Order: sequence, then structure tokens, then C-alpha cells
Amino acid sequence: MDTQEEAFRLLKEAKEDLERAVRYTGFRDWVTVVLYAQLATEKAAKAVIASFEAFEWTHDPSDQLRRLVNRGLLPDSFLEMAADVRRAAPWHGRSTYGALVEGRWRSPSEICTEEVAQGLLEGARRTVRQAVAFVPVFFGGANESGGSGTGR
Repeated sequence: MDTQEEAFRLLKEAKEDLERAVRYTGFRDWVTVVLYAQLATEKAAKAVIASFEAFEWTHDPSDQLRRLVNRGLLPDSFLEMAADVRRAAPWHGRSTYGALVEGRWRSPSEICTEEVAQGLLEGARRTVRQAVAFVPVFFGGANESGGSGTGR
């Protein structure tokens, strides 16, 4: 795996997913906002992880982020990203299939409320912002196409 190429691919997708989540707030389509906010959060975290190693195949890579912090590869500030990832992860399935609530199955439109969507969207914004600030610097100013940020 080319870690730089993978990190920038995931970062690009995270930004696109965040843009979609923001767009869908205008339609008050909270299920879609939840789905794309969760994806943006997950992909931003995986972009950071991919800077060092292959990411685990999960919607919740928060443990992998914590391990990178514990190994001294990432600063403690990435623990907040890990917390956002852990909060968002269950919403991948919930926004797709719904969930059992108080003994009854609820559809995505019943559980993906505006409050849930706005909370996940804020977490996605933080996570994407942190990944955008980290990945290019980690690769020495490289741009998203994988090349040097020097314009040469």
C-alpha cells in the first residue's frame, strides 16, 4: 500500500462526504446527513491512520488511532478524533438499517433526528479539519494528488 496515496484518497473522500452532509442539511434529510457525517468522520480518521499503516476494516477505527497516540506517533489531541469516531461509528448501520429502540425496531428516519445529525456533523467537521491539518504536513507539504506541495 502506498500510504501517501491512500491517505490523500481518504482525505479527499472525507471532505466530499462532509460537503454532502452539509448540503443535505438544507433538505432537512437527517438520515442522509447522519450517513455522510459518519462516513466523513471514519474516512478522515482512516486518512490519518493510513499515513502510518494500513487501516483496520471497521467503521470504528478509534482503537487504532488510540494505539498510534500511545506509541507516540500522534499527539494526544488525536484522542478527541478517536472519541468522535467512536460516537459516529454505530450510526453507519443505524442510518442504513435502523435500530432496536426500547424493544421495537425503528427505521432510520425515526432515529436519525436533527439533534443526532447536527451532533455528528459537528464531530465530522472537527475530524476532517484535524485530518486536513495533519496529512499534508505529515507528507512534507505534499498536495492531494500525492505530489510535492512545492509546485515543481
